Amino acid sequence: MPDTAEHRADMYRLATERRAAGLPIWDGKLRLADVFHDDALTFEQKRDAIVRRIRATKWFKDYDEFDDLPMFVEELADAEDNPTFNKVWSEIYDIADADRVWIETR
Repeated sequence: MPDTAEHRADMYRLATERRAAGLPIWDGKLRLADVFHDDALTFEQKRDAIVRRIRATKWFKDYDEFDDLPMFVEELADAEDNPTFNKVWSEIYDIADADRVWIETR
């Protein structure tokens, strides 16, 4: 699910439908800002902390091990550098968006 104009329009439409149905726009929230901005952590420590937090969520646990989210999280756990991390992170972020899980990184 790339971050395209079509994806953003679909997410806007989904949020609008949820609001009209009296539902909150977001089903959940995953707080990662403290990890993302902790300069005392190495790349590997940040990566591992993020992976642990994702795996601990109900959102993650609701997926089958062969679904996209668990597969991307496994790939994220193996990321050895920022470019690889960012590529996989983008996929995870888009899945969260579609599942209405707010990932707080700021």
